Amino acid sequence: MPVTIVALLTINDAEPAALAEYFRITAPLMERAKARMVKRFTLHEVIVGKRPAEMAVIVEYPDRAAVDMVFKSAEYHKAIPARDRAFLKYEITIGVGDDAPAVEVEAEQA
Repeated sequence: MPVTIVALLTINDAEPAALAEYFRITAPLMERAKARMVKRFTLHEVIVGKRPAEMAVIVEYPDRAAVDMVFKSAEYHKAIPARDRAFLKYEITIGVGDDAPAVEVEAEQA
C-alpha cells in the first residue's frame, strides 16, 4: 500500500553546501526506494496561527518498508549532520488519506 510523506521544510540559505551534500546522499536513496515527489508547495500566506515552515513537499513511497529503507539506512544517518545544517526546519510525517467525500463548510457570519 502506498505511503504518503508530508515534509515541512525551511531551507537554511546560509548553508548551500550542506544542502547539496544532503541531496547528494538522499537522492539515490529515494530513487532506490522508488519514492516519487508528488507536489511541492511554498507556504505563502498564513490565515490562522504561525507559518509552520517555508515549504511543504508531498512524497509517495510504494510502501512503509520503502520509507524505512530510506530513513533508517546507514547512508541516511550519515546525511544527518548535513541535514541539520541545511534546514532550519525539517519535519517529516506520514499522511493518511481520507477517502470520504469533501464536506462543504460554511463561513461563519460576523
